[in-house]
Amino acid sequence: MLWPRTRRRLNPEIADRLAIIRRRNSEAETWLTLVEAALAETEDVPRWHAAIPVPTEHRAERAPLLHGAQIGVDERPVRNFVRRLARLAALKDGEIPNRREAVRLVEAAICQDDARIEALARGDPSTLRVVAQIAAVPLLVAAAQSVGAALSADWWEGYCPVCGAWPTLAEFRGLERKRWLRCGRCATAWELPWLRCAFCGETNHEHLGYLAPEAGETSRKVEVCDTCKGYLKAQPTVSALPWWGVVLGDAETVALDVAALDRGYHRPESPGFGLEVRIAPQRSGFWTT
Repeated sequence: MLWPRTRRRLNPEIADRLAIIRRRNSEAETWLTLVEAALAETEDVPRWHAAIPVPTEHRAERAPLLHGAQIGVDERPVRNFVRRLARLAALKDGEIPNRREAVRLVEAAICQDDARIEALARGDPSTLRVVAQIAAVPLLVAAAQSVGAALSADWWEGYCPVCGAWPTLAEFRGLERKRWLRCGRCATAWELPWLRCAFCGETNHEHLGYLAPEAGETSRKVEVCDTCKGYLKAQPTVSALPWWGVVLGDAETVALDVAALDRGYHRPESPGFGLEVRIAPQRSGFWTT
């Protein structure tokens, strides 16, 4: 089935990378079309930046920078983006969120609250969960780019210091191969020692290891922890990947996910941090508090 393309044009580098992934993963066309829509929408990131407030000073200890934030957005572009994603995901007219539901859906996605997302579903809740998480990407990327300078150098948690999500990638950068974790939602980067599980904090090397890469794969691998049975994809990089490189890198390495799952490893079911964020819809313009 042919899916309608996004309205905004991707920059050539992203478009070429996405085309390669499409050719190699034709069975994932629906998912890749949703990812393409999010990447294209985030190309116009300045207008999303304006919605991100300054981090709350009195956050709970070890709370991500977005915790307690109130984000003011024009509900029209949020509604239009959610509805466009819903149609790309083949939701029926009666299952597509209305204006108010669209804002609530994005809010629930940012908070990683699947129960709230499912409560809004009038059809298959799994499809709506995917739509919700994709719809949150522009605001989450804008948040990372807007408040990233406020990140603490001594952040020691395994979850994202901006949005509280677990990482999807470990980068081993440069000649020193320092280990940087990357959030799969907002692409924030934070450093964590080599011998430490991002999910449970295990530091005993006897419980930490790697899965061997597929034949022909010389760089990417999978970190695994036998204490919590968590896994994390990893790869060497010269420098930090661009935010979209993290998103596309996760999409093109599904084989590594399958290999980990087949061996009994998994991603944590619960979010790294119970984020509390409120989105306040406005009729026109973006505003912050």
